[in-house]
Amino acid sequence: MLALLGSCLLLAAGAFTEEDALGPTANTAEQIRDMHSKVTEIWQELTQQGAREGWPEAGLHAACHVQPSASLDAAQPRVTGLVLFRQLALGAKLEAYFDLQGFPAEANGSSRAIHVHQFGDVSRGCEATGPHYNPLAVPHPQHPGDFGNFAVRDGRLWKHRAGLAASLAGPHSIVGRAVVVHAGTDDLGRGGDQASLENGNAGRRLACCVVGLSGPEPWARLVQEHAQRRKRRRESECKAT
Repeated sequence: MLALLGSCLLLAAGAFTEEDALGPTANTAEQIRDMHSKVTEIWQELTQQGAREGWPEAGLHAACHVQPSASLDAAQPRVTGLVLFRQLALGAKLEAYFDLQGFPAEANGSSRAIHVHQFGDVSRGCEATGPHYNPLAVPHPQHPGDFGNFAVRDGRLWKHRAGLAASLAGPHSIVGRAVVVHAGTDDLGRGGDQASLENGNAGRRLACCVVGLSGPEPWARLVQEHAQRRKRRRESECKAT
């Protein structure tokens, strides 16, 4: 594969003629674009092959420790908690646990939006994380980190969500980027204005964190806690009937 990559580079270098030295022709420009595409494809295959061979048996894991935005005023809620990610194989869909608390005591059924933003910079509060992470330049809610809305009950958000489009590896990895918890609900691109197609009009940034790779232990603990929660819920429902 490396030999093929080198050959493509040599062919690209040899594609120039004396005429090109005076200014590349349209045909030469097309050849360069085609060769660049092929070299990029080969390089991506090489890096993905290496990632597959080194992929952990238990999957790749990441953690994000959510803290309130430093730019909030005193009247805003202080949301804290943990977001955990797991990806079982390169190219597989991502799954995540969201465990957050500190939301205002509102009527059950309220929702909050959670998204991945471009920069892993929380030094000046969550505003420093920039816009939504959008490597493919597509409208919201098609960004890889558009996780949608989450129900809040009794001031807490607890949810396991699978089938997420984001990835922990590859050219569009979310590792090193920020997860942001918003004050409002994501309109899912149906708001009828430009902001809706950029961020879903999700409102102020309440809390955020930076995604970092982790071991599998935190995920295993949350899986166990999730099973215990479900068991207690079933027992409570049985007693109520």
